Amino acid sequence: MLVKGIQLEEYTKLEYGRFLWRVPEFRERLLRHWRDSRHPHARRFAEHEAEARRILESPKGLDNELDAELRQRNLSLRVVKEIPSVFGSFF
Repeated sequence: MLVKGIQLEEYTKLEYGRFLWRVPEFRERLLRHWRDSRHPHARRFAEHEAEARRILESPKGLDNELDAELRQRNLSLRVVKEIPSVFGSFF
């Protein structure tokens, strides 16, 4: 099932990420976790950090506009899959 042009699981991850991103302390903790060299996707996140941050900071009501903007740069809201999961004892 697609929502806003992305898989439902990806959209759910986006919404959950946006919810957590609004809390400054949690946002900093997420960034530390995702940038940590022990995180298996830290390098991939570093390559897409600017887009991931932009998406997490964007309001839900502007998803279509954000997707159109990303598509002009040969991306899409699917870049949300570059937002790493949270796991491990170092979180």
